[in-house]
Amino acid sequence: MFNELAKYYDVTVIHSGNISISEGDNYKEIIVPVKKIGPFYFQSNIIKEVRSNNFDIVIGYLDVRWVYTVLSIYFNKESKYIWWGAWLTKSKVANLLRLFFTKKSDANVFYTHNEMQSFICNNISKDNLFVANNTIDVGARFKSYDSTIKSTILLVGSLDKRKQNDVTIRAFNNIIGLIPEEINMIIIGSGEQREYLEKIVLDLDLSERVFLKGAITNPKDLELYYQKAIVSVSFGQAGLSVLQAIGFGVPFLTKKNAISGGEKFNIKNGVNGIFCKDDIKSLEQSLVKLCTNMDYSRNLGKNAYQYYSDYCTIENMAQGFIDAIEGTNLANIDKGNEL
Repeated sequence: MFNELAKYYDVTVIHSGNISISEGDNYKEIIVPVKKIGPFYFQSNIIKEVRSNNFDIVIGYLDVRWVYTVLSIYFNKESKYIWWGAWLTKSKVANLLRLFFTKKSDANVFYTHNEMQSFICNNISKDNLFVANNTIDVGARFKSYDSTIKSTILLVGSLDKRKQNDVTIRAFNNIIGLIPEEINMIIIGSGEQREYLEKIVLDLDLSERVFLKGAITNPKDLELYYQKAIVSVSFGQAGLSVLQAIGFGVPFLTKKNAISGGEKFNIKNGVNGIFCKDDIKSLEQSLVKLCTNMDYSRNLGKNAYQYYSDYCTIENMAQGFIDAIEGTNLANIDKGNEL
């Protein structure tokens, strides 16, 4: 996305991670130290860079835990100041701060249309609010729904407790006699629950049907798994794996109340994916329907591919930021993506 913005602007990214620029990248970066004290982060030189007046536009991430970023708005002199990523949570104090600082900026960019609406409902004027639909670049796309072989239930992402992959494995075990015997489950990822999940597979005698492949980051290697995928599943959490699946034309299955940073709002129930209830029986029923009605699952995948094309490309996400900078409204926004 930074490279996409760099087609229009001279982009500098200030952060506290590892060097991100590689050959062919067109943006600059400044890496600054960070210290964590309790829940708060303090990045050196953030305020110094903002007050230097070297930038025409400053875009800051509105997370009140990142103290110097939030305070930097008071040291901004002539630059246009834009917040992005604001999100209302269960914390009343944090929400009051977010709403307060939202009113101080020149514009605000949100991950989803839903979240923008939540700020409007809290008396934030809609005049300077924009949406940059959160996404990831899936690389060279292909239409997985057209693949001849569809034989996999796919789980992709870090193996942590929030994903509830153990529930999905048990659901698969419960339906194994109801779906074609050539359909297997493949789990791609690494994390703290790997040994726990491996034990469940052994205890249920699923070693010939459930395979843990470890982390795979190479897009070309991932393509091979998405080509055969009937569905991508994450019962407990719907994060960026939603975008990866629909980008390849694979429907996504999660529960309606899954943990999400907004990515689950890209799922249209029964159109490009499925929201099941928060119980294993509902998950089982959804898996059986997908695995025994391939025309249905392929159609969901086709719709998923088109939805990504319409709303979830990197170009469209970047356009949301361009709209905030230029005062335009050219990004494609799904305004009917409520659950």
